[in-house]
Amino acid sequence: MKINKKWPIWMLSAAILILLVMWLQKNYKGFSPEEFRTWIMQWGWLAPFLFVLLYTVRPFVLFPSSIFAITSGLSFGFYWGCLYTYLGSLGGGLVTYYTINSLGRFKKSKQWKNKRYEKIRSNIEREGFRYVLLLRLLPVLNYDLVSYLTSMTKIQFKDYAIATAIGIIPGTIAYTYLGTSMTSESKEVVWIGTTLLFILVGLPMVFKKKMKAKIGLNDQ
Repeated sequence: MKINKKWPIWMLSAAILILLVMWLQKNYKGFSPEEFRTWIMQWGWLAPFLFVLLYTVRPFVLFPSSIFAITSGLSFGFYWGCLYTYLGSLGGGLVTYYTINSLGRFKKSKQWKNKRYEKIRSNIEREGFRYVLLLRLLPVLNYDLVSYLTSMTKIQFKDYAIATAIGIIPGTIAYTYLGTSMTSESKEVVWIGTTLLFILVGLPMVFKKKMKAKIGLNDQ
């Protein structure tokens, strides 16, 4: 097999970014979006690029995605914040899929071999695009868990990518707007942000039982 000469450089770059996120997680454990904003904005014109890169590797260290999204709105405003959040979230989902899909040993790990995960993977393979889109739109399962499980199925990358690209739009808007509202003195703006987040989080809770049954997580 022919090895791309740039592969070691890409691997080293990814490792450095992952270590940076781990450093942030260790040294700023429990830190707020305001503190993250202060840190990221110190990088000046590089801040947006660094933010997107860190968001992309975030799934590998299980850093809370909500902190990133809220910080984006807080740091870059609503429109640019939505763009950076969207790019980072989509990039993280796609990189996770590609990485795990390439690791045969990870796929064989015992932690994924239980009836519930097997049923979800089976449903993903059977319904493909529609199923992944549903999981992205209504976050009954953790975003990263969906990426992990999907990566271990035979679903086409194109279907996964498009479903993810569409499905993350509502969450991107809601969390970024919430971050933006934190800098606003308008009560109306704050209420809109809170309402959007409530809808995003509350809707899956309302249909929790039906959704769990649909995706294979109903209590047995």
